[in-house]
Amino acid sequence: MIGALTHSGRGTTTGPQARAMLFWASLITLCLCFIPNPYYDVILWPIRLFVTIIHESGHAICTVISGGTVKYLQIHPNGEGVTWGASPEWAQWLVISGGYLGTTLFGALLLQVARLSGHKVTLTMIGGYIAAVTLLWANNPVDNLFTLVAGLTLSVLFFIAAQKLSAKAAGFLVAFVAVQCCLNAIGDLRILLYLTTAAPGQDNDAVFMSQHYPMPPTFWAGLWAVSAVVILSISLWSYLRATGSASRIRA
Repeated sequence: MIGALTHSGRGTTTGPQARAMLFWASLITLCLCFIPNPYYDVILWPIRLFVTIIHESGHAICTVISGGTVKYLQIHPNGEGVTWGASPEWAQWLVISGGYLGTTLFGALLLQVARLSGHKVTLTMIGGYIAAVTLLWANNPVDNLFTLVAGLTLSVLFFIAAQKLSAKAAGFLVAFVAVQCCLNAIGDLRILLYLTTAAPGQDNDAVFMSQHYPMPPTFWAGLWAVSAVVILSISLWSYLRATGSASRIRA
């Protein structure tokens, strides 16, 4: 376990450093929430696009897993996104839930992958994932040029970060991206809960879910929010427990 957390060649920090990076990433994320618009949207625009790609890829992957087909995935400059495809009726709960819960699960898994494989390896894997999603489902430059450019640009930036950043900087970036994925998903679910009551006619994932299953949109938004909190809590508990154990062994 000591070697897994201190091998500098893979860009991995020690247990205390990993916990510190997660703390600072969470604190900075919290501080960013107090930046007023439009400055907040400008500063976090790349992160917003990244999270949207992860969200839409969750829909796409669940579509494929259920035996369906994905026509294309698209993100827009304002951070919104859409995935078009066809999937069996029985799998609608999986496909529709794959957006918000998939984003939370992605962020939660990042912490575990980084702990086991190293932060630089994790950054490389993120870059490879974004590139694969973009080339598979956003490969029409005529109708989907922005998605193609944004996805490939983000993947290249992650590849560069994996090669150029120090172990500590890589650790912070992985922690920051993981926190952003989880908290953005939970924050979006909070907005979704509001929309299901204040703007019930507006299209969103919860409304789509209620069209297939006999429960109101608020129920589905609330269920996803609770599930996201549980997923994040389990991942944080596992991560902090593992890094804390490594610190005691190292001491």
